[in-house]
Amino acid sequence: MPKASGRGNAFQEAGHVWLSGVKDALMLHQCIYFLARSETIRFRTLQCFVLNGVIFLGSILLFNFAVEPALNVLKRLVQGSEGKYDLKKEEEAWATDFIATSFSVLYKVFWIYPIYCISFVLNTVMYQEIADSALGFLQRAPVKSTPHLERLIQETWRVLVNLVYLLEMYLLSYIPVIGPFLYFVHSCWMASIYCFEYGWVHQRWSANARVDYFERHWLYFSGFGFPVSFVSYFCPRFIDAGVFALFFPLFVLTATRAEPKALQECPKQLQRLPLFFIVQGVSCFLVRLFEGRSRGAKVK
Repeated sequence: MPKASGRGNAFQEAGHVWLSGVKDALMLHQCIYFLARSETIRFRTLQCFVLNGVIFLGSILLFNFAVEPALNVLKRLVQGSEGKYDLKKEEEAWATDFIATSFSVLYKVFWIYPIYCISFVLNTVMYQEIADSALGFLQRAPVKSTPHLERLIQETWRVLVNLVYLLEMYLLSYIPVIGPFLYFVHSCWMASIYCFEYGWVHQRWSANARVDYFERHWLYFSGFGFPVSFVSYFCPRFIDAGVFALFFPLFVLTATRAEPKALQECPKQLQRLPLFFIVQGVSCFLVRLFEGRSRGAKVK
């Protein structure tokens, strides 16, 4: 009976911790406090809405629901009704298909993809300003700044770890049966990393400190990242990125007020989950490989 009671308490605690993450993420009314008091937060949030909602998503929706249907109508008008074989008609059909396909490719290559890349860079800057302003209102001043070289090394390591994590996440999606579930759970963790990382950068946490903290609160963070991941998971490609970026500033603000909870009554093996064990191992291997090639080049 004591074991059964202990397991019951552990499951109850796990459910409470996960739901606490979801609840903290959805405390969107707290954003009103920041939006009302900070001109920087209002301005940057509006910029994010225009960039991601109007320009990026608007461009995709414009193509999907206006440009592409218009091209299909034009193809039908040029090709006309089906009849007996006509070489001229077949050439016209080939030409209209080529024009429609070329326009679609050019529109994506010269408009959608550049906007996506530009918005990715601008969003990073705007999100950091939003988080810094919010943490300033909460009187969480950054600690003494680290040397520039050390900070550059840490940020380079952070980017490498995130890239390897994304690669791992996409590889997991190809596992039969459980692949989509593993991908979704990892996307929840990835969303939480993005939301909280701006605060950790503001407080000058090292890369290892961030990983250690995240692994000790892994269940809470899976709950915190659930709402935004759930919304974007069912959207088509590129639209999911736009939807994520559109709502992301609000979750950055809620992350500044959140208080992550760790598991206390669960078995010790679950109190800290080594989520980044493989990612850090691969990242270290890549760094060593790069160092080895650099030394070999210097010797030559």
